[in-house]
Amino acid sequence: MFDSILKAVTALAVKEGLLVEEEGVLLSPNTINLVNEIEEINHQHLIDIALANNDRELFMQLTS
Repeated sequence: MFDSILKAVTALAVKEGLLVEEEGVLLSPNTINLVNEIEEINHQHLIDIALANNDRELFMQLTS
């Protein structure tokens, strides 16, 4: 009985957007947003490195 209640509450939380299920793992939308921010910062850092090193090929790959 506890398992069915837990499944129902989890399904409701996913439906309401309080949790996101990714590959069977429940995550907070805030966690996903944080990971996206970190990925964007890393991407921007790579662009900065390409510019600092005059690496046109890498810059073009990162910005296309």
